[in-house]
Amino acid sequence: MESLMGIVVLTLFALAAFFVGWGAVRLLRRARLGWYAGVPLLVTAGSGYGVAWLLWPSYYAGPAVLVWWGCAFFGNVSGWFCPARGLHA
Repeated sequence: MESLMGIVVLTLFALAAFFVGWGAVRLLRRARLGWYAGVPLLVTAGSGYGVAWLLWPSYYAGPAVLVWWGCAFFGNVSGWFCPARGLHA
């Protein structure tokens, strides 16, 4: 049962990171190109450092930050390459 709970927690952690990255891109969809490309990456990096700060005394802080950055970056990429619903190019 404990391993199932660990998988659930890891999945929720990864989904939260993904949607932080995706949401940052979606919020800046109509901004200028520099803001649209740069700010989501800063949000990804800053939120990862926030996760590290929250988990710092643990040895899991490093792997957790890498997982957070990876999932948030995939959220950024997904937001950049998937078209917005209701908007046409």
